[in-house]
Amino acid sequence: MIQQPLTLDALRVLETIARRGSFAAAADELHRVTSAVSYTVQKLEEDLDIVLFDRSGHRAKLTVAGKLLVERGRDLLAASAQLVEDARAVACGWEPRLTIALDQVYPEQLLLPLVKKFYDEQAPTGANTNVRISAEVLVGAWDALESGRADIAIGSELVALPNTFRKVALGGVEFIYVAAPSHAVFQGDNALINLLDHRAIVVADTARQRAPRTVRVGTQQPTLTVSSFTAKIAALEAGLGIGTVPAALASTALTRGSLKRIPLPVAIDQVELFLASRVEPRGRAENWFLEQLPPFFKVLAAECEEVGRRSEAAPALI
Repeated sequence: MIQQPLTLDALRVLETIARRGSFAAAADELHRVTSAVSYTVQKLEEDLDIVLFDRSGHRAKLTVAGKLLVERGRDLLAASAQLVEDARAVACGWEPRLTIALDQVYPEQLLLPLVKKFYDEQAPTGANTNVRISAEVLVGAWDALESGRADIAIGSELVALPNTFRKVALGGVEFIYVAAPSHAVFQGDNALINLLDHRAIVVADTARQRAPRTVRVGTQQPTLTVSSFTAKIAALEAGLGIGTVPAALASTALTRGSLKRIPLPVAIDQVELFLASRVEPRGRAENWFLEQLPPFFKVLAAECEEVGRRSEAAPALI
């Protein structure tokens, strides 16, 4: 077997020379004598048959090939260090990474207090799981879970999941129809309102493998599709159409009068949210979140419901 001349140690020596500016400074950081650092570079140049340093001047400078090795080598060194950390974390039962797919009916920032609690409790163990919150819409949360892009999913029950997954109910989210106060939907007799006559503002389903869904939109109804509820609320405030949004998300706009609730004879039912994960052995991070998320969402749902009630009680400016 031919030995690979480009070792992590050689890359580390090159990177240190480039960063510190000289062989001597690199040797000092690496706790080696300068001659040992010079020998490592010379041996690497011979093995690769590449000139890595231009020694024609007063100080040795990296050649183009040398710069390439240093730049690409930094990625390899970082990956090597991460690999060691991941191995240590796994040995302790912690996953190196954990992704939570969260339906955008709940903004990502609402999970941050729970993530902080997780890091505070994990810190004494020396592990450091990288948590990622992925904002999804409609079927997107389940698609992320099934495809392996997420470890945990929080979304509405729009699709059936295989028996390899388990679900836990988290509670409901109230949706309301709203539009800008100046929108044509508010002109005329409320009893004659036909939502299908007006453009619907919708948030695009983030599903990649499953077929995307659209809800509360007529087959022939004109639509404007945006990528988030933040953009949807902005489009609604701009008078570009009508749409449904979670009452808690619309509360600020309703209070300041930039949005107004559309009077309908029948209220929209709450959308039930569920927590889902695989039915298989899990790491400590996933187990921690699966235990903490249900009670956390119970409190969160109560707070959102209270926000929705306050916004409904506040007078809407016209």
